[in-house]
Amino acid sequence: MNYTSRIFIYVGMLIALLTGMMLLSFKTATDIVVSGSREHLRHAAMRKQESVRHQGDELLNYTDIIVNDLRLQEHIYIIVQLGASSEALASYYDRQFSSLPTDAHVILSRSGEVLYGAKYSRLINALRQRKKATSREKFFFMSPDGPVMVAVQPLVYQGETLATSAVARLLGDSWLQQQESNSGEYLIFFESDGRVLWSSNPDYRGFQINRASKMVVDTERSFYLHEVDLPEAGTEIPRLWFAASETRLIHMLNRYRYWAYAFSFLGGLTVLLLGWLMVRNFRRPLAQLMETTEAMIHGRLPVLDRNESRTELDLLLNRFADVLDALRREKAKVKRAHKKLQETAITDSLTGMYNRRYLQEVTPGLFAQVERDGRYLTAILLDLDYFKAVNDEHGHLGGDAVLVHFARLLKHNSRANDQLFRIGGEEFLILNVSENPDGNVALAEKVRELVSESPATYQGVRIPMTVSAGISCYSGRLGEGSLSRLMRSADKALYEAKASGRNRVVVHSSCKEASTMARKKNQKQSLSLVTNTKKPF
Repeated sequence: MNYTSRIFIYVGMLIALLTGMMLLSFKTATDIVVSGSREHLRHAAMRKQESVRHQGDELLNYTDIIVNDLRLQEHIYIIVQLGASSEALASYYDRQFSSLPTDAHVILSRSGEVLYGAKYSRLINALRQRKKATSREKFFFMSPDGPVMVAVQPLVYQGETLATSAVARLLGDSWLQQQESNSGEYLIFFESDGRVLWSSNPDYRGFQINRASKMVVDTERSFYLHEVDLPEAGTEIPRLWFAASETRLIHMLNRYRYWAYAFSFLGGLTVLLLGWLMVRNFRRPLAQLMETTEAMIHGRLPVLDRNESRTELDLLLNRFADVLDALRREKAKVKRAHKKLQETAITDSLTGMYNRRYLQEVTPGLFAQVERDGRYLTAILLDLDYFKAVNDEHGHLGGDAVLVHFARLLKHNSRANDQLFRIGGEEFLILNVSENPDGNVALAEKVRELVSESPATYQGVRIPMTVSAGISCYSGRLGEGSLSRLMRSADKALYEAKASGRNRVVVHSSCKEASTMARKKNQKQSLSLVTNTKKPF
């Protein structure tokens, strides 16, 4: 075999190598993008599941408000024990609790008699079919308009259970549209036996889904699905699914595939031409070329210096350097796309703040820092007051404008070491590690005042806002570093702020203890400094 044949064989091998690397690069990029999209769908479904759970907890909180009302207890005692009329109870109940954001209210006596809410017959039948509630609990039942989420709690007066209070929320089309706007890119729907029953987009009602492939396909787009688990729902309740459109992603990957094929073809032609030039002048830096290809075989992309000479081999090396530069650029594009996907996974798309996933990732390091440096971790949990009323009056776009405006206020008035999170709906969180937690109380009050003085604007309409805040602290005691404990304390303080009339800041006892410890520590350090600076006589 002559040298020319060998050169062309080597060139053919090089073409195959470049083509394979391009195809491998495309496949790797595709796998990264697709897996990132699936992961994003999974986390989005988890956020929807958390939202449903949170709404159920809200219903339970409403039952707490109802059953703990002393005058209501007295009304029911008079009706149940003395046989009085329930008209006064209905009037009082309407005045006190009709404003609660629920779809149905019912009170049943121990014997099953309807004391309030006789018009909600389906809820009454569902309550009678269940065992009497001995504690606060949630359950679901079906209605013609969709699944219904119910929170029940016994009403106790002077140690005796008199009745059962229940509030309910219909999870039909209207509720689904509240959970997900009709953007065309996302769906949330209930499904039974492979058929969509209720959907955030009414056009998809009656569609068939493929449970095996977890897809919904119509003539224009396809959606991948992830189930939203409803723990308290029985087998008679349809399954809840969250879906994300993959059509735009598929189009983008197809364009990348065509470019990869074209680039591989053009690269092959270029290398073939350079091989013919190498036959004419092969004594130049052939060894350098072989070293470069060897490095590429091992997955490296070395940098080649360009030569000013115009000989054939020099041109070949310069062209080969161009190919390597292009491969590096493509590799850099893949890295940037991967980085962007990672950023998308840890940030809230509406406000640009960190999301709950990043909160789970960052808190172990914060707890470790607190225990290592003897500092204090403060959690400021903020919740916009009457946010549902804003959504009801101005729509979800108006609600989004309020959220964005509030997030902008937080960003502009936070400190450099504050970490800002949107952890769901209208609930936000500020985490801060400091030597004294007192400054965080001042920050919360500052934010509260700014929010009340800075209404949002949507379509030329000023939307007044207020915010309630609960503050909890972690002082670095071993064994107490728990995100759930910190959040429970902050949530307890926030609930107290809401119950006290909203638009206020409530500090949990953990912060008061932390402030006392910080002041004692500062006094001790000041005393030590004075002692050390005294000069002997």
